[in-house]
Amino acid sequence: MIEIVGHTFYFIGLFILIMSFSNMFNFLKYISIKNWSDTFKKVTGKDPKKAEFRSLEDYNIFSIYVTFVFVEFMWILVGLTSSSWYVFLTLLFLELFYRFFISITSLTFLFNKIIGQIFYCLKFIVILLLILNHFHFHLDWIELFR
Repeated sequence: MIEIVGHTFYFIGLFILIMSFSNMFNFLKYISIKNWSDTFKKVTGKDPKKAEFRSLEDYNIFSIYVTFVFVEFMWILVGLTSSSWYVFLTLLFLELFYRFFISITSLTFLFNKIIGQIFYCLKFIVILLLILNHFHFHLDWIELFR
């Protein structure tokens, strides 16, 4: 029974992995929409509604990205209770570090894009290794690094 739950959890992880891969390519679009949304909020004092986005595609990219980040965060939190908790802790640390780093620095738009792409590539690799380890390798990563 526990094995079925584990496999189900990591199949959800496959969905997260596919979405992470997609986000690596849509990140540049998302960051542009996010900057527009932040500017809109500064000017009007409120979050943009669906009709106020520049296009339906922008709204969809923004909404899907925000929803995915929430689902991914919940998956990582649940993963902290698994035997690979240290990998999930690494993912959580990467996410928090990236958000903190971007929020405290006033980087140029280009540098922000580069840092974001590096972050998403790292996150994709970690999730890929996590899933491969569960279904194929069955390695104890802590023992390997000792």
